[in-house]
Amino acid sequence: MLKLYVAIDVSDDDVSLAEVAQQCGYDVRHPQVADVTEPVVAHFHEQDCLMFGLILAEENVDTASIMQQAEVVLSHPSVSSVSKLGLSE
Repeated sequence: MLKLYVAIDVSDDDVSLAEVAQQCGYDVRHPQVADVTEPVVAHFHEQDCLMFGLILAEENVDTASIMQQAEVVLSHPSVSSVSKLGLSE
């Protein structure tokens, strides 16, 4: 399973990343991604972020393609932007 780290900009100072992770709707759209685990709060290179576990459709995947082409869909009223930070195994 790959781990996708995503930076989230929150427009409401009273909403934490943990609340976003618990309350949001989410998906990661890419042909090589079969399913996605619920987001959890994580740290990537000392930056607070959300981490999604990606369940892959195939064993051999092109991680560069996932980083460039995957669409991260996150629905929460306090989220103003979402950007991919990186992948790890």
